[in-house]
Amino acid sequence: MNLKKLFMGSNTDTKELLRTTFFKMFKKDVLSNLDMDDFVVMWQALADKWGVFLTDKQWEDFAEEINSVASNRQFYFNEIFNKHFNN
Repeated sequence: MNLKKLFMGSNTDTKELLRTTFFKMFKKDVLSNLDMDDFVVMWQALADKWGVFLTDKQWEDFAEEINSVASNRQFYFNEIFNKHFNN
């Protein structure tokens, strides 16, 4: 399913879609057997496909911070995502 096409008619921008997708993948037990490296590889591929690019160091910093206990709440996850993707 192409999530970006699904939401193209709305006012939702690409980064907001990425943030929502990342959170659901990571914290909603959708892919509970994966480790953080697996998530980063999938997230990076999706972000690249949708034209959102970070350096390897930025991905590393994001992954380290997002792997914290507090990020299990969407509010904190969103804050961390926005910090790393809106600079």
